[in-house]
Amino acid sequence: MANFTYQGTVGGVSPETKVFNVVAGGSGGSILQGDLVTVDNGYAALVGNGGGAAAGRYGLARTTSTETGAVNGTVEVIYCPSGILVKGKATTPGNLAAGVLFDRVSVDLSGTVQTIDENDPGAAYALTILSYDNATDGNCICQLPWLA
Repeated sequence: MANFTYQGTVGGVSPETKVFNVVAGGSGGSILQGDLVTVDNGYAALVGNGGGAAAGRYGLARTTSTETGAVNGTVEVIYCPSGILVKGKATTPGNLAAGVLFDRVSVDLSGTVQTIDENDPGAAYALTILSYDNATDGNCICQLPWLA
């Protein structure tokens, strides 16, 4: 199951997809379909634990990356200059409350599972919580920017 799912774009702008390079043996591990990634200089990397700095280019992996421990690979990423909307689970769904709406938060990574770390708010992070469901599934809808 994917960590995050695509929900749309900000302002209804059409999303774009592009294949980016992935460094062999990257420190964050392989990128799985549905993972949040950061893009820089033509390369995509997994957003790691506590990751998601406010200034950055972010997207959602549409494919699993093809790199190995020794050979660079590629991954297809969906992104939008106005930002994309993604749906994913909160790290601790019971903590979701009205106070977290519009908070900028980081990503939590445990093994291969990325979640929205609602316990780690701060203006230095990229994910903005737009809505949540703490009664049914603990999912949040977040805005993910594409900032230079």
